[in-house]
Amino acid sequence: MALIHSGTFVLVGLDFNILSFIMALEDAHLPPDTINAVVEDAGSDLKQAVSGAKKLIEIDDSVVVIGPEWTEFGEVVSPIAVSNNVPFISPWVVAEAPYVKPPYYWSATPSDRSEHTALVDYLARHKISRVALVYSNNFWSDINIQMFKEESIKRGGLTMISEDMLDQSTKDFRTVLAKVKAENPDVIYLAMGDDDSHGAFISQARQLGLALPIASNSSRAASPVMKDRYHSLLHDQIFAQQLPSPRDQEFQAKYEARFGIKPEAPSGAAAYDMTSIAIQAIKGGAKTSSDIIYYMEHMPAYEGYSGTIRFDQFGHVPLRPVVMERYDKNNQIERIE
Repeated sequence: MALIHSGTFVLVGLDFNILSFIMALEDAHLPPDTINAVVEDAGSDLKQAVSGAKKLIEIDDSVVVIGPEWTEFGEVVSPIAVSNNVPFISPWVVAEAPYVKPPYYWSATPSDRSEHTALVDYLARHKISRVALVYSNNFWSDINIQMFKEESIKRGGLTMISEDMLDQSTKDFRTVLAKVKAENPDVIYLAMGDDDSHGAFISQARQLGLALPIASNSSRAASPVMKDRYHSLLHDQIFAQQLPSPRDQEFQAKYEARFGIKPEAPSGAAAYDMTSIAIQAIKGGAKTSSDIIYYMEHMPAYEGYSGTIRFDQFGHVPLRPVVMERYDKNNQIERIE
């Protein structure tokens, strides 16, 4: 059994999902030598993720792998899962990536489709109809743009007046911001490939006096990075967000009591739950990857800290209720209707 993490949720040298993985193993109270647990750090590097995944299978003989997080990492790792017939369970792939499908790649988090549906509906109802699309040329951004467009077509009432795809390495957004400002949209839908690019875009927009609302995915708008590094610039961001699991606070208290820090990564509870499910399979006699897959395909609903876990035919867990939110003039999140 193994964990491969993307290296994207790290604070003071501690990766939140590693700690969740460790806590689940400790809570299982397994007899010695029941499970050989191995951890690989992808270091936020796609090539390192590929070599780490190969090592876990070819050298460590892992029968199930928890991770990696994020859409881009799954894109490069999923072929390894399929070619070796080993199931990978990602704690955090919210986009509807085509590689997320049983039996070899699963996501412990719901699709973001419902967030896009709610966001589009809100914009249409409030006549915020002229939309400028700005996004990075990466896999995650592209999937989010696709979902936003698809839901806009279904709902009607929105017009995409421009579309700008930027190189993922772009840090100076003044040219595209000047272009967007001249187009006079009602809102910018922003899908940048990482939190710092999202924050830099908003910072430069404010500097240029662009006071438009910015709509985006909740995993960007409400991320710990945004709240920490760009807290004074968050006003007028609009996003939909799935409500947390009813047991979210219970997990946070448990985690903080064990490690002395809060689990800032949104995937912390999911990493714990997926590790626990794999342990249940092994406790029940699973010894091979095929055994793990059979267990996951036939297991009853699991009431975890991250929510009810019952995989659908696409390898996702059930959607949760969605609310609309925005940052007010004081940069605080408020609910909107």
